[in-house]
Amino acid sequence: MKNNLIYILIYIFSFLFITGCGDSKTSISKLEDVKNVSVGAMTGTTGEHLAITKFPEAQTKSFDDIMDAIAALKSNQIEAVITAYPTALNVTKHNQDLTILSEAVDYENTCIALRKGNEDLLNTLNNIIAGLENDGSLADMKRRWLKKDLLPYEEVDIKLPEKGKLLKIGTSATREPFCFVDANQRVTGHDGEFARRVAAKLNRPMQFVDMKFSALIPALQSGKVDIIIAGMSSTPERAKSVDFSKTYFQYSQVLIVKKSEDAKVEVKVESLKLKSHNDLKDKKIGVLLGSVHDTYALKNYPHATILQYKNPPELVLGVKSGKIDAAIYTTETLLEILRTDNELQALGDTLFTIPIGMGFNKKDTLLREQFNQFLKKIKEEGPFDDMKNRWIIKGETVMPAIKNSKKNGTLIVGTVSDKGLPFTIVKDNRMIGFDIEISERFAAYLGKELKLVDMEFGSLIISAVTNKIEMISSTLMITDERKKQIDFSDEYMRLGATVFALKKNVIQSDPKIITSLEDINGKTVGVYGGTVHDAFVEQNYPAAEIKRFSTSADIILSLKSEKIDVAFLDLVSAKVLLKSNPEIKILTDDVLDLPVGIGFNKKNPELRNRFNAFLKEIKSDGTFEQIYKRWFIDDPEKAIMPKFKFDENAPLIRLATSVGDLPNSAIVSGEHVGFDIEMLKTFAQRSNFNLKIITMEFPSLIAALSSGKVDMIADGIAITDERKKQIDFSDGYNMFKTAVLILDKNLDRENSINKNSSEGVSFFANSFLFSLKESFYNNIILENRYLLILDGLQTTIIISILATLFGTLLGGLICFMRMSKKKILLVPAKIYISILRGTPVLVILMIIFYVVFASVDIEPVIVAVIAFGLNFAAYVSEMYRTGIEGVDKGQTEAGIAMGFTKVKTFVFIILPQAIKRILPVYKGEVISLVKMTSIVGYIAVQDLTKASDIIRSRTFDAFFPLIMVAVLYFIISWLLMVSLGYVERLTGPNYKVKRGV
Repeated sequence: MKNNLIYILIYIFSFLFITGCGDSKTSISKLEDVKNVSVGAMTGTTGEHLAITKFPEAQTKSFDDIMDAIAALKSNQIEAVITAYPTALNVTKHNQDLTILSEAVDYENTCIALRKGNEDLLNTLNNIIAGLENDGSLADMKRRWLKKDLLPYEEVDIKLPEKGKLLKIGTSATREPFCFVDANQRVTGHDGEFARRVAAKLNRPMQFVDMKFSALIPALQSGKVDIIIAGMSSTPERAKSVDFSKTYFQYSQVLIVKKSEDAKVEVKVESLKLKSHNDLKDKKIGVLLGSVHDTYALKNYPHATILQYKNPPELVLGVKSGKIDAAIYTTETLLEILRTDNELQALGDTLFTIPIGMGFNKKDTLLREQFNQFLKKIKEEGPFDDMKNRWIIKGETVMPAIKNSKKNGTLIVGTVSDKGLPFTIVKDNRMIGFDIEISERFAAYLGKELKLVDMEFGSLIISAVTNKIEMISSTLMITDERKKQIDFSDEYMRLGATVFALKKNVIQSDPKIITSLEDINGKTVGVYGGTVHDAFVEQNYPAAEIKRFSTSADIILSLKSEKIDVAFLDLVSAKVLLKSNPEIKILTDDVLDLPVGIGFNKKNPELRNRFNAFLKEIKSDGTFEQIYKRWFIDDPEKAIMPKFKFDENAPLIRLATSVGDLPNSAIVSGEHVGFDIEMLKTFAQRSNFNLKIITMEFPSLIAALSSGKVDMIADGIAITDERKKQIDFSDGYNMFKTAVLILDKNLDRENSINKNSSEGVSFFANSFLFSLKESFYNNIILENRYLLILDGLQTTIIISILATLFGTLLGGLICFMRMSKKKILLVPAKIYISILRGTPVLVILMIIFYVVFASVDIEPVIVAVIAFGLNFAAYVSEMYRTGIEGVDKGQTEAGIAMGFTKVKTFVFIILPQAIKRILPVYKGEVISLVKMTSIVGYIAVQDLTKASDIIRSRTFDAFFPLIMVAVLYFIISWLLMVSLGYVERLTGPNYKVKRGV
């Protein structure tokens, strides 16, 4: 048995060590290379924000600790890590296979964080920083701590007072050289020394409270710490929650990457071989609980196993972890997921489409009608199309500032925060997305303050029915079943449902290959309705099915969701759109070239002549060239249009445009912008006209001009003989070139089969044994780091034992109440069990520490014991009840008949039999509790897991500390299993027989 165990452990060590030795498959040598790769960042840091904003085409993965990210980098899960330069410097000093890109991502200012409203402390801290800067202390600290060599740090002894009000300083001591734990288990580093200098200047004794970086601000707000000194940079988002001192250190955010790329051995895994929806008949399918997908799956896949998930992230994780074979989810959101996750792939075409609307209580007809009026207004004036373009087509993640008087009360809206882009996500502690923006705009329209209520999807409708919320904004699909419970607004969008699975489980069938224009016949083609493309496709490709759209956003969305096979757009707009849609390519731009002009009513030749004269003027004086460069040569997305003022008393001219897209005409931040718009505003200003811009659908432009509703039309309109029959055109000022768009996968087909060869690798090669020995010495022996492990192990054991005892006793009391016939005892017990079993233990832990004991100075270890004990009691109470009720009632009656009291009958007859039934399940629950203690780092407890984080922050060894902790948890669990197994045998009848009892 011992030999087998040793072999298993050796295999685990060897496998994990070797799998960590591969290099990433993408070579990154400059910031421009950070495209379509994965970038690791620490949760809640400015590095995470920079990764998302600076590298929008990359996938950002968040980690709690820098060494978690380094571990992912070294094991090829990500291609780069973004972090502060001082931290990066120490990582690369200890990991010779890693390097720092020479170009900085951004620069940041590091400040002290403190609770809002404490102006006296803020001023004092600013004076302290100014003094340390003036006397050269800050510069000296930077020289001593930010070293490129591995020589010992030069530390300064700072004497602190022993009496006085204790200053609690929150930090995250896993970031050498900024803040880390040294050989004497003392928090030190640049920030460690700086914190001591601050405490000395304040003449106060101090105490470090070490915790996860993401938990620092909640700890400060709840009073667990007085200030934060943890290399925290001041950002506008953080400044909403805390105050910041002046800067005490400026540093850059940089990227850590691998130095070189080696061949990587891949393990072939047998796939499920899914080809179409029909292959799901007997598979495990995941859906969102209470969604339309849930109903569809139950109806159409009766022999499949349908697993319901509470939120989208769990659904995606279920697919990626193999718990389910496939899942059904909203097509438009899935496109965003597939864009950033190469492991997943859509299976087949869209299952169905369904209209989307806002949900309302049936009695609140006024609010529903107000929303319908608001919806009509934003569709006519352009904001709705602008929202669709930004969120759905371009995939932007920036919420615009929406003015709101907030004079008319509050609008309570229910939503799901993790619905996913483009609809709803949480970014920088705020919900953003299409659903959120339309809700904010509606609240502003009503003059009400918006209150968003985040809840599970399955709770939305019942909350609206019971008036807990006034409106549902969560891409709610309109169905007859739901109409029985709530009312819906007018339809504002149609969403599809698509099946997705792991890419390795999907048979890569032949895509809809299109190699030339001749292949368009028989395909589905998307065009702007009423444009030259509409007539061109109808005339030249009679076998094609034409789908007409009113916006480029709808065309792109339909192409991405494969509702159409190809799309026709003007070349300039297409190039702009393709920047944010890399999965779309241009099949050809050599198809249709026409001159572009401004349209005028045939009865108004004077206005047309004045514009032609103006056009010649701006071409000769250089104005036309300036405007053209701004919108066609430079990036139109970043263009800033000059401000124009018009005389309201001047003659009015009306311009109609369809705001198709940049560079010709669009609405940005509520204003019309683009080449055509700037040119015509310049014309109106120079000609002393008062210009009024009217937005309408493209097919309506010529009709509006012909009927005299408007005086001019513009939106990159091509001049054709057919159109000349109805309206006049100005002289041509540009060329209209056409681009035929197609999905990249349908354009370039890869037929090659990747064949990976692997060579035999000895698990016991000298290099492996040497590395194992080196890692053991660095992580365990050097600087007596085993003491950290022992302390963490002690803390884990104490929490586990005390929580088990507390939970066991409390569980007995809850069981007694639960089995009571008195409602005063029964009802509270039921509520307790339901709440505690239904709430994640991490949430319980955070609530107890940051809310319940917010104003109480209590040891975090005690809080952990209480939290885990409460959770443990909820489960064991039900075990007790099941075990007791499992004993035949005749046993109780027999005991009483023999003269025992009820208490003695329970103690000597019922309880021993119940324990025998309870112990096997109780044993598993105790082991689960031990493993759950690994999350106590969130409340500043240094347990076994936290100890490994500290060690990794010093050694920069990405794997060994984790493996070591995993082995220790295994040993603890194994000892518990053996111990409880012995107790279980003591209660068994065989043991009593052997002893002759």
